[in-house]
Amino acid sequence: MAFIDNSGDIVLDAVLTDLGRRRMAEGNFRITKFALGDDEIDYSLFDKNHPSGSAYYDLQIMQTPVFEAMTQIPAGINYGLIASTATDLLYMPVMKINELSTLSRNVTSYNGLFHIIDTSNNTSTSRIEDVLNGSTKIPFMNGRPTGNYVVCETGIDTGASATPNGTDADREAYLVATNLVDRNFFVSYDTRFISTILGPSRSLEGNQFNNTSDNSTLTDNFTLVNTVADSSNAAGIENYATSLAVGVKNGVVNAVDGTDSASSYSVVKGPRGAVTVLSARCKPGLSSEYTDFGGTTTYNGTSVQFIDTTLYVRGTVSSATMQIPCRLVRLA
Repeated sequence: MAFIDNSGDIVLDAVLTDLGRRRMAEGNFRITKFALGDDEIDYSLFDKNHPSGSAYYDLQIMQTPVFEAMTQIPAGINYGLIASTATDLLYMPVMKINELSTLSRNVTSYNGLFHIIDTSNNTSTSRIEDVLNGSTKIPFMNGRPTGNYVVCETGIDTGASATPNGTDADREAYLVATNLVDRNFFVSYDTRFISTILGPSRSLEGNQFNNTSDNSTLTDNFTLVNTVADSSNAAGIENYATSLAVGVKNGVVNAVDGTDSASSYSVVKGPRGAVTVLSARCKPGLSSEYTDFGGTTTYNGTSVQFIDTTLYVRGTVSSATMQIPCRLVRLA
């Protein structure tokens, strides 16, 4: 990655991808879509107190060196801009993983990784599930509808005492009214290692994530099903595919006066938008991949093979994004 010196006059730096160059050589190159990103921009440099007046407020931003154009989408745009006709947006949602112990079936990370089991090397006397459930309990996904999952929340993370806060009224005003609640999520995964992504069923009655008015109880019921394949590769990474996971209303709310943060149930401190839950099923028949792309380590005194990979999650409306670092493990 390289920077291009910018004195404020760079308008566009563009390169063609390998596919674009091929189509240009074939004589059928045509731009039909484009994406914009602002990975380089530090908006805290906007200076409303500049002594020379409003024309200079964004001077430092305009003179920030820009990234040299890349041929791969993830390298060039990690934080893509979204199209919106609203001119009064003050806050944008973020996405966060909920690892709170009060949730019923959520998978938490171990050493920064979310584990997926591969049972192909299980024997009648030794199972990878038992290894991970040993003296140091390591949570895992097994890719089954009744198994555990990673819980992903979206919302405005302003804080319980800040404005807006996590009340239902602020959710309506800052997320629902501005059309920033995701009903679906793009989930991109490496097809060399993962065969299927599971998410909430499309039956709204089977999925709930809300607390009681006195904040004494959380209801977090989800029915897992295979997600729907999407024709695009939203991550733009070789060997990756994308599916669509359903988004469910994040009904965890603060008390009306905003003093109750409901922090026992939600990791988003402000208005909460949507929630989805994800599990992954290991691709059958993996063998040499553990040598080519992974390694060997020890969990609870037992040698295991592993492959590290990443899931990319993005809201289809808000474009809130998140990367989930995962580790596939099986008996060595």
